[in-house]
Amino acid sequence: MTPGGAGAARRAATAGDVRLAIFLMLAAGIVGGLLVYTLTQKRPRIPADADHLRSSDPALCLDCHGPGRKRSRGANHPLNDQCFNCHERA
Repeated sequence: MTPGGAGAARRAATAGDVRLAIFLMLAAGIVGGLLVYTLTQKRPRIPADADHLRSSDPALCLDCHGPGRKRSRGANHPLNDQCFNCHERA
């Protein structure tokens, strides 16, 4: 009989099982956190005033909110010009 035979193999399998369980719990936590964030994220609304009711084209949005305009987008706003991918009507 070899020293540590079946007992050592059982301990190795148990250690592997523990690592797998920890990995699966961390993965489930990350996926769960992302799911909660996605479901609770609220899209910015477009105001329901006369200026914004007429806009259905991003080019009309950029007439006021484009670079150097009277209400230009803030420094932390994404640079894309697809307004209705993020913003929704009020």
